[in-house]
Amino acid sequence: MPDDAQAPVQRAKPRRERRKDFRAVNTQGSVAGSAPLDAWGWAERISVIGLFTLAAGYALFAMQAIIIPVVTAWVMGAILRPIVEWAERMGVPRSIAVIVTALVALLILLVIIGFLSTPFAYWIGRTAELAALIKEKLQLLSQPLAIFDEISKALSEVSGSPAHATATNYDTSTIISGIISALTPIVTEFMLFFFAMIFWMIYANDIKAGIAYLFSGDRARKEARAVMDEAENGVSEYFGTLILINMCLAAIAAGIAAAVGLSNPLLWGVLAGTLSFIPYLGPAIMVATLFVIGLMTFPTFTDALVPPILWIAVTTVEGQFVTPTIIGHRHTLNPFLVFLSIAFWTWMWGPVGAFLAVPLLISADVLQRHLSSYSATRAT
Repeated sequence: MPDDAQAPVQRAKPRRERRKDFRAVNTQGSVAGSAPLDAWGWAERISVIGLFTLAAGYALFAMQAIIIPVVTAWVMGAILRPIVEWAERMGVPRSIAVIVTALVALLILLVIIGFLSTPFAYWIGRTAELAALIKEKLQLLSQPLAIFDEISKALSEVSGSPAHATATNYDTSTIISGIISALTPIVTEFMLFFFAMIFWMIYANDIKAGIAYLFSGDRARKEARAVMDEAENGVSEYFGTLILINMCLAAIAAGIAAAVGLSNPLLWGVLAGTLSFIPYLGPAIMVATLFVIGLMTFPTFTDALVPPILWIAVTTVEGQFVTPTIIGHRHTLNPFLVFLSIAFWTWMWGPVGAFLAVPLLISADVLQRHLSSYSATRAT
């Protein structure tokens, strides 16, 4: 072969074997030189992962008007899927079963909202009266509140503009436009959620198959499909069990309210059952609500402490013994991770994020387990 034809081969050979020779030199004793390279490699990887995490977090925050309804639709679809499958086994067409199930779930949600909104609006309208009543009951807080009053007066004197109530006149068109501007995003996001839930329950298998097809290789596609199926099954089983537990908690809360003398025990049961879908945060809100309403209902401070203490005892037994026994170790999540997930998603997406925190954590746990198994299989 001529020399000029052999030259490209001779130039290409070192490029192909450069990394192999470099590794051979490192394994033969160049430990001191490899340590900085390894450190820079890890720093580069961490930097890339950190930048990707920041970009993904910003995208989740900026696109929450679209992402929240879609993720909520997936969670609700996973919860309602067993009912749809049962109706299919009874001979009902899938489309009809999905639509009827979604409408019944919507009706139940509207009933709960309507049932809770009336007393909530009543207490919100009496905020000033409630604050004065609570201040009267809690005599121990009189001094701290007086300090805040003094600070407020001092700030007003320094600014030279004492706080006076100012009356602002709004015309009818301004009020109507404000109501429309506030309701428009709520209505649009709800419509997106509702129809996304219907389409997901109808075409879930096709959608998951299409997502799995994006991966290269049969094994990767099978793993992707297994992750999606197991995550959906985990969310469905978790909420199915949680619904039964929360129904029992609702009955217990109604019994406690009736026993201690709180008005409208059924309302307390519905509120307790609804808030119990949010771990930690929901029971805490329930305890605070029982304490505040107890202050306004009962004559003494000691009597007002009875309902929240009883509810703390009930939720402690439920969280430490009943739920772990029923759900089992398969769906047992690290409590600290659950707390961090609720805190993060509440900060990111508000109250809806608190509801979605546990399903997202279940999905992340399933993904992590499958990635570990897939990496170990490829390594062997």
